[in-house]
Amino acid sequence: MLSTPNREPHAQRWSRAQGNAPYNPRPPSLAATLPPRLRAHGVATLAWPQGRNVHVWRLDLRDMGADAVALLDAAETERAQRFVYAHDWRRYVAAHAWLRRILGAYLGVPSQQLRFATGAYGKPVLLQALRGAGQAPLCFNLSHSKDLALIAVTAGIEVGVDIEAVRGDLPGPDLAAGVLSATELDELAQCAAPDHADTFVGCWTRKEACLKALGIGLRLEPRALHVGLRTQRQTVQVDGAAAPIDITPLPAPSGYCAALAAVGGFAHIEPQDAAHQPEWRT
Repeated sequence: MLSTPNREPHAQRWSRAQGNAPYNPRPPSLAATLPPRLRAHGVATLAWPQGRNVHVWRLDLRDMGADAVALLDAAETERAQRFVYAHDWRRYVAAHAWLRRILGAYLGVPSQQLRFATGAYGKPVLLQALRGAGQAPLCFNLSHSKDLALIAVTAGIEVGVDIEAVRGDLPGPDLAAGVLSATELDELAQCAAPDHADTFVGCWTRKEACLKALGIGLRLEPRALHVGLRTQRQTVQVDGAAAPIDITPLPAPSGYCAALAAVGGFAHIEPQDAAHQPEWRT
């Protein structure tokens, strides 16, 4: 994420979070708009993605849903308690609670019973990733920025997703040099100045999605990964990767950029947000 580190420590209660989030009017409850089988405590199942298709959920984090805090495990609760600002605490809790509801509905496991582990470079994986014998494991990835979150879900395909809010002060020369390849820096210099922020953040989301799909964090420097500044689907080769990485930008609301990447390629993106927006289909 393109953000500054969180300051330490203390937890903010939901009552304070409400006080720091004067949203008016309140958005429609996700608990009311998500499929009924998600509302039933995450026990009933959702149909898994077929073949190499990717399910992508887009969520509004202004709605935490019911009992969000109670769904988190000890590690998630400890992580949430580090946030100084109530809005950061609320967004983290909401994103991880909805992740648990959604994954629990795919697996037929109560949300609070899901258990996660992390790979060598911190990518979370499900310990209960199988629903039946002979089935590919459920893979997922979560990203959130401000009040929007994306969750990508596949059957057996390593996937990464990223969404970032665009800030007008980006990128700045130091950040650009640390993220962009030499060719990308030249391309950015040729863009009109008002387009620099959107162009840079769009490029960053594609790189971040790729790195998250591979599960290698920043072991590979972003500037060593060339994706270019054109917003188009592409395949990139990464040294040491088991297969090429299929990367595509995702439609996002004004003021945001988003992207998805899948190791070995994907077939179709199937939107799972309440509106089922057709432009998300690829």
